[in-house]
Amino acid sequence: MALLRGLQADGSNLIVDWVQKNKVQVMVVVGICTDVCVLDFVVTVLSARNHGILSPLEEVVVYSKACATYDLPVEVAKGIDGALAHPQDAAHYLGLYMAKSRGAVVADSITFPEANSHL
Repeated sequence: MALLRGLQADGSNLIVDWVQKNKVQVMVVVGICTDVCVLDFVVTVLSARNHGILSPLEEVVVYSKACATYDLPVEVAKGIDGALAHPQDAAHYLGLYMAKSRGAVVADSITFPEANSHL
């Protein structure tokens, strides 16, 4: 969690400040590398929430249809020094699976209430 606390020279954190200022209760996460960037962000945010750093955040939702990852076939990986194959479909699924197993909600559809629905 040093990452969450140390992004600014004064010790503040843009994400923590944004969540608190806007009273974010549900965070929807999307991204282009489900099993790396999305998963790392989700796990970090869940950890911060669980440690009381991201109050009032209650839920972290990964919108699966707005996430993807890359494909690196075995044949291509063999030609790149130090590379490992990265099967796109399996890696995407595993990223979603791991996010859910850590406490995120994985959703294939999202609806937002109308802005003035409470009036």
